[in-house]
Formats: sequence, structure tokens, C-alpha cells
Amino acid sequence: MKTEMKTMKVLWAWLLFASLCCASGATARGVRAFVRPVTIGASTTTIHIAKVEFTDTATVVSFYGKNKPGTQMTFAKGTYLLGENGRKYKALRGEGMTLGEYYATPQSGESSFKVLFEPLPRKTRFFDLIEGNSSRAYCFYGVHEAGKAPKMPKERDRFVMTPELEREFFKADTACVKGRIEGYSRSQGYSTLQFACENAMTAERAPLTVDIQEDGTFELRFPAWHPVEGVLFAHGKNVYKALDFYAVPGQTSELVIKTDGSTVYTACPSGPFGRKGSLEHNASNICTYPYGEFSADAGKFGFKDFIDNAMQRMRGCLSLVDYMAWRFGYSPWERHLAECYARLEHGQRIYDYEMDKKFEVFEVMEGMTQKEYDEKMKPLRDPSSYLFMREMPCNDVSCLALDDFDTFMNRYEFSPVIRAFDGQVLHLLADSIAKDDARSMAGVLGADGPSFFGRLTVLREMSNHLKSFYGEYPALFDSVYDNRLAYMDREALRVQAGRLLEKARRQSSLTYKLPDTEGGRLLRRLTEKYKGKYLLIDFWGMYCGPCRSGIEHSKKMREALRNHPDVDFLFISKEGEGPEASYRKYVEEQLDGEDVIQVSGDDYHRLMELFNFLGIPHYETLDPEGKVVRKGLQYDSEEQFLHQLNNLKSKLEN
Repeated sequence: MKTEMKTMKVLWAWLLFASLCCASGATARGVRAFVRPVTIGASTTTIHIAKVEFTDTATVVSFYGKNKPGTQMTFAKGTYLLGENGRKYKALRGEGMTLGEYYATPQSGESSFKVLFEPLPRKTRFFDLIEGNSSRAYCFYGVHEAGKAPKMPKERDRFVMTPELEREFFKADTACVKGRIEGYSRSQGYSTLQFACENAMTAERAPLTVDIQEDGTFELRFPAWHPVEGVLFAHGKNVYKALDFYAVPGQTSELVIKTDGSTVYTACPSGPFGRKGSLEHNASNICTYPYGEFSADAGKFGFKDFIDNAMQRMRGCLSLVDYMAWRFGYSPWERHLAECYARLEHGQRIYDYEMDKKFEVFEVMEGMTQKEYDEKMKPLRDPSSYLFMREMPCNDVSCLALDDFDTFMNRYEFSPVIRAFDGQVLHLLADSIAKDDARSMAGVLGADGPSFFGRLTVLREMSNHLKSFYGEYPALFDSVYDNRLAYMDREALRVQAGRLLEKARRQSSLTYKLPDTEGGRLLRRLTEKYKGKYLLIDFWGMYCGPCRSGIEHSKKMREALRNHPDVDFLFISKEGEGPEASYRKYVEEQLDGEDVIQVSGDDYHRLMELFNFLGIPHYETLDPEGKVVRKGLQYDSEEQFLHQLNNLKSKLEN
């Protein structure tokens, strides 16, 4: 009996042990995790994924981050995980934060919270976490356990810009964008959108005002010389939105702006330059060089080390483009465009570094010897520092389709690559730019002649000179035009050069009448009482430092000219740009006795379109008949300002 009881005790002990083992195994199998999660790319550098847990009821993503105390962030309720199978797994709730509500970084500067999603399959090897496709959305692509990156096909179809495709690319026509803003109401304080219509070939920029209907629909039509990315800006009461779009000449893009800021395309451009996958999941948002990191890197690296770091970052972004293209079905054109963006974004940061360091030298150059100055500038002038340009798409017309290409070109054309390395300043001699460019490109790119980017620089500088000097030197520009036309190796560039010359000839008059547009009629109403005098109009804003500087430095001059029989001043700003009390105080202190007007954001947009400006301060002059003076008055000392005024009167009277 005792033996039987002993046997039973042993049996029960074994059964208990086995059950515990099973329970332990179930627990181990019930929670699988990425303990060391890695992302192929992310839209943020301040928030990171610390851990991923896969359970039967949820996929738990733990986050950590470092930021300034009080910095606010939020995850939209519509955030989701995209599984390997392409299925979406919705966010359920947050722990330590609430979905759709702002989370403030603690005083420690360190954040820690979780977001729970519908359960992914236990065997998930990788996934994407997507808040949306707006420029500020949090996105983490290719999340996987360290050492277990998803395998992508090595073979891929590459885009090649053939002569036939290039002709199609430059087929100019009207582009159309139709859209609807979800949740739109006039109570939000705006009824227009603003679009900066840019021509990257010529550096021309023209603001266009787009009316929004009461149901939130709008339609934008604009002349397009090639496929373009663009941005529509909305300004209202506590509303500032940047709405990205892509358009192709002769086609219509249709989209819906969701309440979370993301964009859904209901009709995408088609054909060889059509886009679909990259519009819903845009690699551009995550191939940037974050400004905060740029500032940190620029502070700790010398020029050449910074270049090496930027190029290393760029190659990482190109790997990310490979993933995005594979994951979201990019066409060869979409992949190619994303690659161009990644290269130019990092090239631009190198030029930003060069520009910032050059300004730092300028700020402390007083008292320097020429030798000391040359030594500090040497790395920035060394042609070998710019060999990274060989990794830029310098001969690729595709870059013109990118929204940020104009910024890259601006940095490039004012860098030592184009400006002669000996420090000479370009001037109006007929072939000055062409010679500098040809020499620089040969040395830097190892090319026999100017690159496409270099030829664009010739055209853009020609555009600027025609605008600024044609009226004074029309004969000179005949020779300038003929000389520079030789550098226009593409028909599209020659078309632009001819158009610019004709435009300059049409606008060579000293004054012009205000057009019969909404903006023109608005300005007539605002300035009717100034007829009989010259009127300097100052477009300004409270948040604009140069605006306030101009106002404050001109105060003494304006007070001396108060009640002058020939000239008046008018100050126009936009409503709602800051606290009303601050605005009133500033006006009382700096603009006392002046005519100061605030107009609605919509009316301000129309005035910007009227005078073709996108930034402030901006100055315009009306003559006594109410006509616009093409080269108007500028702030100066009292003596110099009166000299300007008398010269202007003399020109117009003659």
C-alpha cells in the first residue's frame, strides 16, 4: 500500500512538473518579440521603436524618444501597421498617451509610451508603421528584428530617359488639380489656397490664388512645362496646411485631403510619367537630411568630413528607396525620381554647409589679413571638395519634376562650382557665366563641357539679368542672348530663352496699369485716396525680421517726409499673424502717424498674386495716376530717398 502511495505521489509530481512546463512553454510561445527592432527608414529622428511584442490579442509597439521638454506630438487614430501580406492592422489604443490627442514631452526630455494594434501574425518577419502620408506623419518602414532584414529582389527595371521620352517630358500644357478638403468650413477663416507656380528652368515664381467652394472643393489650373510636384498652402484661424500634389501637363489629378492631413488620390496621372504607389507612400518624406541633425553634424565636422558623412547618409537613403519601391510597387519612373530626390537632398545640405561656413567667416573677417582670410576660405574654394557632384544627377532632366529642385539649384548656382574659384563675381559680360561653368564642370565632373545643371545656370542667370537690366541695356542683351543661346543644347531651354527675351521686351516700359482682376480692383480701392502722389507700399508682417528692420530704420526718414506734397507711404499686413496686443503696440511705436492696413489672408493672397511676390518684405510704388512703377522707390536716407524720387519724376515726365 505504502509502495502504491509513493508511486502515486511520484506520478502526481511528474504531472505537476509537466503541466508547469507546458504552461511555461505556452507563455513563451504566446509572446513573441522584436527585442532589438531595426527600421530601414523613418520619418522622425526623435522617436524610436524600442520593442515590438506579438500576442494573440494585440501587437504592442513600445516607443522611446528624446526631445525638448514640452514638445508636443500625436499619433492619429487612423495609424496602422502594414503586414507582410499587405493587410492593414488598425491602432486600438495607446498606453501612456491617447491616440489623436497631443502628448507633451516630460521635463526630463525623455518619452516612453506604447501603441497597441490589431494582432499581426506571429510569424511576422517585418512590417511598416504608418500614421499617414502627410509631410508631418510618423512613419517607420521595414521594422524587423536586428540581423533579419527583409530580402528584396536584386534585379529591377531601371528608368532610362530616352530622346523620345525627353520630348514627352517637355511637352508643355495646362495641368489641372481637382481636390476636396474633408471637414472644411468657412469658419476656419480661409476661402483660398495659394500655389507658388515655379519654373525651375528659369527661376521664375508666380503665386496663384485658388478659390475654395463652400463644400471644400477646389480646382487649380496652371501652365506646366513638364511634370511637377507642387504644394498648396492654406492659412486660416489656427490653420496652416501644406497640401502636396503631383501633376502632369495635359492631365488632371484628383485628390481628397483627409482630416488628418493625409492625401488620397482618386485619379492619378498616367503614362510614362504617371505616379501611384509613390503618391500614397512617398519616399521623399523620409529621405531628407533632418535640419536638427544637419546643424549638429555641421558643428562637429570639417568640410570634407561632413561631405563624407552626407554621402554615407545618402547611400542609406538609396537603400530605403529600394525598399519603398519594392514594398509599394513603384514604377521605374517613380523609383528613379525618388533616387534623384535622395541625391539632391544631401547635395543641397553640403551646399548649405558651405554657405553657412562662408557667412561665419564673413562675420569675423574684420581685422583679418588677406592671408588669414584666404586660409579660412581655402577648403570652401578647393575644387576637389566638390567631387561629390559626380554622384549628383547633373545631366538628368527628371530632376525638374521635384518640388525642391529649385532650392538645390539656388545653392548650386551661387556656389564655387559655378562662381569662379578665384572669387571673381559674375557680371554682365556676354559669356561670363558660360566660361565659368565650362571651366568648373570640366574640373569637377570630369566633363568636356557644361552639364545640364550648368546650362540651367546660364539660363537662370540670363532670366535674372533680363528682368533687372534689360530696360537700361537693351542693345547689350542682344549679344548676351546670342552668346548664351549657344549653351542651350535642348530645345526646351531654347524655348525658355526666347520666351524670356520677349517677356523682357514687353515689360520694358517704366510703368503699367493695374489689371482688372480681383487683386487689381482691391488695390485700387485701398489706394484711391493717394491719387496725385507717389505711393510706396510696404507689404510686411509681425513675424518678419527684415520687415521690421526696414520699418524701424526708415522711421526717421518717414517722419521727415510726413506731409510731403509728392509722396506717401502705405503699410499692408495680413490679419491674424500674431497677438493683437503685440501688433497694436508695434504700430503705435514704429508706425505712429502712418497709414496701416490689415487685410484678410485671402485678400493678401490676391495682392501677392497681383504683384507676383512670395516673400516679405516686398515694396511697390504707384505713380500719381495710380500706375505701377516697375522699378520703384526704396527706403534710404532722407537725402537719398528724395534723390530717388526726383529721378523717378524726371524719367516719367520725359
